[in-house]
Amino acid sequence: MMPFSRVIAMVLPQSLIFLLVAASHDMLGGWNQTDEALGTVLILLLLSPVVTLALLVTELFRCYKANKGERCKTLLFIVLAIVLFVEALAIDLYFLSQLRM
Repeated sequence: MMPFSRVIAMVLPQSLIFLLVAASHDMLGGWNQTDEALGTVLILLLLSPVVTLALLVTELFRCYKANKGERCKTLLFIVLAIVLFVEALAIDLYFLSQLRM
């Protein structure tokens, strides 16, 4: 279950980047001008930071539980979760800065 959640947390921010690049180069065939596209982007914008934050909390909890409060020996997954969370927030902030009212 944990490898699946790691993959999902890695794919969500990358899918937002893909949608941004594909829409800017008109590679979506007009899909980005529909209501379904707006709904998909909004769901990804909201879901991406939540899932990556959940992954970060889970990794911290697993590290603490496995080592009973001692120094964590597997920092790789924690660092990966932090990077993914920061990436998701940066992508969301970029998307929000591009909104035109």
